[in-house]
Amino acid sequence: MKKNKAMRLASALLVATLATTCAISGTFAKYTTKTSGSDSARVAKWGFTDTTSQITLDDLFKTSYDQNVQGKADVIAPGTTNKADFKFAYNTTNNGAEAPEVAYNFTVSTDGSTIADSIKNNPDIQWKLDDGEWGTWDNMITAIQKLSGAETGATKQYAAGELPDAFKTNQPHTVAWQWKFEGTGDQDKTDTEMGNATSLAEVKLAITVTATQVD
Repeated sequence: MKKNKAMRLASALLVATLATTCAISGTFAKYTTKTSGSDSARVAKWGFTDTTSQITLDDLFKTSYDQNVQGKADVIAPGTTNKADFKFAYNTTNNGAEAPEVAYNFTVSTDGSTIADSIKNNPDIQWKLDDGEWGTWDNMITAIQKLSGAETGATKQYAAGELPDAFKTNQPHTVAWQWKFEGTGDQDKTDTEMGNATSLAEVKLAITVTATQVD
């Protein structure tokens, strides 16, 4: 009898132990779902630098006569000519241009330029950009502004990765002028009157190239 009771007690303890184990095991059973994501970024390349972009027009009107003129840095006269270079550079690699990685407006402006009518309308005083033909002041100003790529005005918007055609080679552009010594017709008389004027006519060329990011 005692043996049967002991067996029943042992069986009951085993059942209780198994039940407890199942209950404990059940507390660690669960559904689980996991998802993840990540992203990284770097600063977008701009590429235009003011250290490599140069508009050096200081000597555009400097001539051999200047050293003899007191109180005036530059003069123009029949028989004189000169030129000056300017460029707007971007960073390059061995594989070519590293164009901006953002959209931007590009402007080539001649704001601040002034010219007296007597100089502007003198057919013997001629102007040109790069390898273009000698022509009028207005034609040269228009050609300079069109370096931005805009047909009208002086500003054009470019998408990321694009560069203006006129500045893709990193080579400078050249503005030049000449005052022909051999005048046409009665131009010698007009030239002389310009040189004897109470208020001597003046000219100033200003070029500003600007790249500005757009939203």
